Amino acid sequence: MPNTKTVHVPHLGGIEAAYQMPQPYDSSKPTLVLVNSFTTSSELYRSQYANKDLTNALNLISIELLGHGQTRTKSENFTYWDTAIMNLQVLDALKITGKIFVLGTSQGGWITVRMALLAPDKIAGIIPLGTSLDNENPRTISLGCWD
Repeated sequence: MPNTKTVHVPHLGGIEAAYQMPQPYDSSKPTLVLVNSFTTSSELYRSQYANKDLTNALNLISIELLGHGQTRTKSENFTYWDTAIMNLQVLDALKITGKIFVLGTSQGGWITVRMALLAPDKIAGIIPLGTSLDNENPRTISLGCWD
């Protein structure tokens, strides 16, 4: 059973953003924000929540994307930019400060880049996994980016 909580943020007229934190926030540790891939939820990172070496070294927080998991908004339309803004507002609402890194899987990687562009003073680094920031074209197809 997921240990998901929600926090209200103001973007798009109000969002109930779902997130998981396996341990209470510790401001003395850096934070790693985990951004899930398409059609998944924060449960994608269940094995990371259970990894004591990881949770002893870092604050982990996974924030469910707009349109995914238990995140809800009344807005019918939203973009990756909107999810990036929401994620930054979640960090603010939860008073998460200090060194913040963002890891995103697949489309989550697109959101990590947007978070860094929107808040370069807040995001210390990004880790886009399995993410192509290029469009679908003959070169990227030949590289296997869309397989």
